[in-house]
Order: sequence, then C-alpha cells, then structure tokens
Amino acid sequence: MARRRQVDLVRRLLEQNASAAIDAPGPAQSLGPTASFCESVQAAVDSLPLNGRHGLVFALCGAGLFFESLNLQVMSFVAPMIAREWHIGATLLGTVLSAAIMGMIVGTYLFGAIADRSGRRLTFQLTVGIFSVLTALSGASTALWQLALARFGAGVGIGGSIPVETAVLAEFTPVRWRGRVMAIWAMALPLGAFAAPFSVSLMPASLGWRGLLFLGGLPAALLFVLRRTIPETPQYLASKQRVAETNRALQWIARRPMTIAYRHVGSQARPTFPVNPEGVLFDPAHRRSTAMSWMIYFGSFFGYYGFVLWLPTLLGTYLGLERPQVLHFMLGLALAGLLGRIVVLVMADRADRRRLIMLCAASAVIALVGFAMQTQYALMLAWGYAAAFFLEGIFSVVIPFVAELYPASARASGVGWAGGMGRIGMALAPLAVGLLVQLDVRVAIGSLALGPLLSVIATCVEQRVAGVGAPVE
Repeated sequence: MARRRQVDLVRRLLEQNASAAIDAPGPAQSLGPTASFCESVQAAVDSLPLNGRHGLVFALCGAGLFFESLNLQVMSFVAPMIAREWHIGATLLGTVLSAAIMGMIVGTYLFGAIADRSGRRLTFQLTVGIFSVLTALSGASTALWQLALARFGAGVGIGGSIPVETAVLAEFTPVRWRGRVMAIWAMALPLGAFAAPFSVSLMPASLGWRGLLFLGGLPAALLFVLRRTIPETPQYLASKQRVAETNRALQWIARRPMTIAYRHVGSQARPTFPVNPEGVLFDPAHRRSTAMSWMIYFGSFFGYYGFVLWLPTLLGTYLGLERPQVLHFMLGLALAGLLGRIVVLVMADRADRRRLIMLCAASAVIALVGFAMQTQYALMLAWGYAAAFFLEGIFSVVIPFVAELYPASARASGVGWAGGMGRIGMALAPLAVGLLVQLDVRVAIGSLALGPLLSVIATCVEQRVAGVGAPVE
C-alpha cells in the first residue's frame, strides 16, 4: 500500500505540477512553478527502489570519506617521523597537525557555497582532486612551511568534500532509505582510522613518511576519475530550472526512461524560500539551542581529534612504547571506536538523544582522565579503548540531535555552523596538546577531557528541547 501511494503521488505531481501549500495553507506559502517542479523531482527520486546506481553513488561517497579519514589518521603516524628527522619540537609539530584542520574549516564553508552555486558534480570532483594532489605534494616537502602549506591545502579539499558528499548521497537516495544509508556511510570514518596502522606497517622503511604521503594521494586520484561517471543531482538541476538535464539525471539514477514536465503557471506565483536561514539560529526561540549545539560540537571534536591525532606521538616519543606496540594500540583504538559508533547508533532511536550525548561525554571524561593517570600498558589499553568507544559514540547521535533542534528551513545551516565550530575545536586541540606536553605528558592528555566536559555542560544549557528523540523529518 505504501508503495502504491508513492506511485500515485508521483503520478499526480507529474500530471498537475501545480502549486501546493507548505505546512499550512495561505498565499504567503504557496509554491510557484519552480518549487512545484522541485517537489515533483524529489517525489520521483523517493519513489525509486534501490538499484546499482545507488550502490555506485554510495561506494564513491563512502570511498571518499574513507580516504579522507585515512589521510588525517596517517598524518598522526607521520608526525613523530617528521619530528625526529627535522628535529622539531612539540609546538611546531602541533602546528603541522593543525594545518590540515584549519584548511578543513575554510573548505567546509567555501565549497558548501560553491556547491550551491555551481553544482554538486563539479565540487564533488574538485574537492577530491585538491586533497589527493596536495597530499602527494606534501610528501615532497623539504621545509616545515612547505609541509604546513600543503597540508592546509589538502585540508581545504577534505573539508569541502565532506558536506558535498553528504548532499550528493542524500539527494540521490530515496527518503525511506536515507537515514540508514547515511549512518552506514559515516562508518567509513572509523574504518579509515582502522586502516591507517596497516598502511604504516606495510610501508617499506626505505620510503618512510614521504612514501606514506605519496601513496596517500593515489587512491583519491583514482576516485577523482571514477566520480566523473556520476551526473549532477536532479534536485540541484531542478532548482535551477534545467529541465532537460534534470530528466537525464533522473533517468540515470532510475535506470529507465523518466520525464517530468515543467509548467509555467503565472508570474504572480513566486516560490517562497527562507531569505536568511542563519538568522533562525539566533532568534529568541533557538539561540540557546544554537549555543548548546556549538558547545557540543566544539567539545566533542576537541577531545576526539586531540586524542587520536597526538596519540602515536604521545605513546612513542613521550611514553616510550615501541613502534609495534603503538601500531597495536592504534589498531585496537580504531576497533573500539567503530564499536562505539555501532552501539550508540542502535540506541539513538530508542533513547533520549540529549541524555545519550551526556552519558557518552561524561564517560569519555572519566576514560580520558583514567588513561592519563596510567603507567601500566594493559590499563592504558583499557582506558584508551574506553575513551575511543565513548568519543566515537557521540558522533553517532550528535548530527540527528542537532538537526532536530531547528525547523526544516534552517536545519542545514544549523548543522553546518555547528560543524564549523567542531572543526575549530579540532584545530585547536593539537596546538593545545603541543604546548602542554612540554610541561607534562599526562597533563596534556588529561586536558583533552575538557572537550567532552564542555559537551556535558552544553547538554545542561537547555534541559527540555521540543522534539528531542523524535525522528528527523
């Protein structure tokens, strides 16, 4: 019955292609021809069964996220090699680690705007090309400033690719599958971290850190070529009234003939869209939610990335572990993080999400402090894996939680700006650890607990949020 209703809806939209009301009837909310055409296109995409083309889109988006995660995690192993070869201290090493993250902040906002103006397909290819080429070029660096500049550029590509991949995958995927597909896609992040120790252990010692960076650009370059097979998303084309291209994109994803007509129904009908969705974030009804979401993102990114990006250096250089022990530790850490994502993902639709974030963040605070206090390897493993489990677990629930704090018209802006604050925390954490490790390594590790502690405090800013725990529209 549900399938028949979807087909009937598509048929009516194709035949009528007329104005409709959003949320409530009224002349101020009537849809013009462009909005009605976009609604028809979205309904057509939502009516499709999953097929091989959806699998191709998922595979390429997932591969991109995997290589982006691998890129960042490999750099955490490269950093101590560079420090030994170039004789640089912890502060400068923190600057190198933060360079890519600062680039990610720029890329997130820059390529998000480009994707909305010039299309997802161009940006889809451009971002992966940038980060793959500059990753390979960073392997040829002969000075610290060259390496930092190349890593910054690679970060611009990585930061830009993640929101574009999110849009491409969401727009090609039918709504009834979208939540599950996006959740599975996000698993590419811990999988990339899991693959990093293997990459390091398999790289010949003669190639060193340069070989890791050279090879880090090759898979992404191949992905750049393969992404040319995916057309522009039909929703973007429909929003630009490029009717013929929209129909070709629909036919590509449907793997069968599909045509939607565009009708001009009069100049008096104008589509009404939010003029300033960012303004919703700071209106009286949402400013506390905005403060809470920014604190959660900043704190969780600060704690997690400060932990995983510095950990190989802290374990090897400052705590005296041998390289095989470090690789073993990081491999188990990635597995613990992946398990945390899966467990919390299962719980996310069954529990209050604010309280789930609070529980994970509070547990991460305890685990990070416990890890910082240990001197025995076995206890370091236990506390470190617990920290990874809860830090990764936060990421499984924070995106839907923040999304449901805002109305649909401001949802993308709310998540996007919160993500930007997260990346600021992500950039500051390596710098903070680089400064504090010169005082005491355990103080540096323990300071990372301030990140999830901020997330705990944030969940207390607004005790009651309407709709928390409900499914996202």
